[in-house]
Amino acid sequence: MLDIWLGAIQNIFNLTTLLIIWGGVLLGVILGSVPGLNSTMGTALLIPFTFAMSPVNGLALLSAVYCGGTYGGSISAILFNVPGAPEASATVFDGYEMAKKGKAAHALGYAVICSCIGGLFSVVIMTLISPLLAGVALTFSQPEYFALAITALTLIASLGGKGLKKAAIAGVFGLLMATVGIDPMTSDPRFTFGGKALIGGINFIPAIIGAFAVGEILARSESKTEKKEVFLSKISTKLPRIKEILKMKWLVLRSAIIGTWIGILPGVGATTAAFVGYAEAVRWSKHPEKFGTGIPEGIAGPETANNAATGGAMVPLLTLGIPGSATTAVIIGGFLVHGLQPGPMLFMNQPKLMYSIFIAMFLANVLMLFAGLGVAKLFSNFRRIRYSILGPCIFIFASIGSYGIRNDVTDLWIMFFFGVVGYFMKKYNYPIAPMIIGLVLGNLTEISLRRGMRMADYNLSAFLFRPIAGVILLIAIVSILYSVIRKKPKVIEED
Repeated sequence: MLDIWLGAIQNIFNLTTLLIIWGGVLLGVILGSVPGLNSTMGTALLIPFTFAMSPVNGLALLSAVYCGGTYGGSISAILFNVPGAPEASATVFDGYEMAKKGKAAHALGYAVICSCIGGLFSVVIMTLISPLLAGVALTFSQPEYFALAITALTLIASLGGKGLKKAAIAGVFGLLMATVGIDPMTSDPRFTFGGKALIGGINFIPAIIGAFAVGEILARSESKTEKKEVFLSKISTKLPRIKEILKMKWLVLRSAIIGTWIGILPGVGATTAAFVGYAEAVRWSKHPEKFGTGIPEGIAGPETANNAATGGAMVPLLTLGIPGSATTAVIIGGFLVHGLQPGPMLFMNQPKLMYSIFIAMFLANVLMLFAGLGVAKLFSNFRRIRYSILGPCIFIFASIGSYGIRNDVTDLWIMFFFGVVGYFMKKYNYPIAPMIIGLVLGNLTEISLRRGMRMADYNLSAFLFRPIAGVILLIAIVSILYSVIRKKPKVIEED
C-alpha cells in the first residue's frame, strides 16, 4: 500500500500535473460562475483535449473542473441572485440577502471556505471507505429515494415562517410544474396543451434563472430608488474567522455527511444535496425564522453539502463503474478515451491511477480556495455598476445561458414565464424558495413513489417497514414534530 501511495504522489506532484489541476480548478470556477455554463459542460468540452495527455493528467483535469464548477455557481448566486449552476440554487436564499445588506464579502467567504471543507471531507471519505459506501448505496431502491425526497420537501414547511399557507401554495405550484411533460410511467403527454414544446418537461435551470434573476430585474425596475443605486464600495472575499466556523461545526459536519451520502446515490446529484443540507440547517437551527433573511448558516449548509457531493459521486464511478451524477457520467468518457473501464478491476489493475485521482481531487479542493478568491473579486466589480445598466446585462446573459443549455427557444419562454411568476410572487410576498424546491424535487418524488408502489404491489408498508426508508421517514417526521413543539411556546406567549 505504501508503494501505491508513493507512486500516486509522484504522479501528481510534478510541475505539469500541478499546473493542469490549477488550470482545471480556475476554469471550473469561471464556468460555474456564468449562468448556463457548468462543470458538466466544461468536462464534456475538455474530454477531446485529454486524449493527448497521460491518463493521470487527463483525469486530474476533469476532476479539477468538476470540483471548481460545483463551487463557482455560488458566486453569481450571491452577487446577482442568479445561480451559476443548479447546485447553487439553495445558496441564493440567504447569499443574495447578505449581499443586499452590504455583506457580500462575508457571504463569499463563507461560501468558499464551506465549499472547501465539504469537498475535502468527501475526498477523505472517498479514499477511506469507497467500496463500503458504494455497496450500501446499491441497496437503495425506490422507497429509499422517495423517503429522501420527502425529507427534502419538508423544508417547505420550515421556510414558511408566519406565512406557512403562502409557502405551501408556492411548494404545490412547483410540484405541479414538475408534472409537465411525458409521464415517466406511461409515456403519455401531460399538460403540454397539444404541442411539442413542453413534451420534454420544464427544464428547472431556466426556471430558476427566470424566477430569481428576471423576477428580481422586473421587481427592481419599478422601484425609483433602485434605479439610482450604485455599488461604489469595492467587494473582496472576507474569509470567516476560525471561531465563526467553529460556531457552525455541527451544521457543517452534518451537511458534509449529507452531501457525501447523497452524492454516492446514483442519479441524485449535488442539487438535491444542497436542498437537503439547507433543509437540515433550517430544521436544527435555534432561529429557523431567520433563514432566508441573509444569515451565514443559510450559505454554509447548502455549500458544504453540494461540494461534498462531488467526492461522493465519484465513489460509485470509481468502485462500480456507475456514475453518481451527470458530470461523473461525462467523466467516464475521460476513462474510455484512454482505454480504461472504471470499476473494481481498475483498483486491482491500476491502483496508482486511482489513488492519483484521490490526491488530485484533494488538491483541487485546496486550490479552489485561492481560485475562488480571485474569481469572486473579478465578478464583484460588476456590482459597482449602476443597476439600470447591470440589470439588462444580467437579463442578456440569463437569456443566453437559458437558451444555451439545450439550444431550444422553449427554454427562453420558460425563463420568461417564471420571471413573471417570480415578479408577482415578490410583489405579493410569496416565497420563491418553496416553488423551486417543489420543481427540482417533484420529478424524483413522483418517480420514486410510483415505481415503489408498483414494486410493492401498491402496498404502502414497503415505504414504512423497509429499514433505511423507514428510518429516513421517521427522522423527517420527528424533526418536523420537534420544530412544531419548539415553536409552540412562542405562539402561546404572543397570544
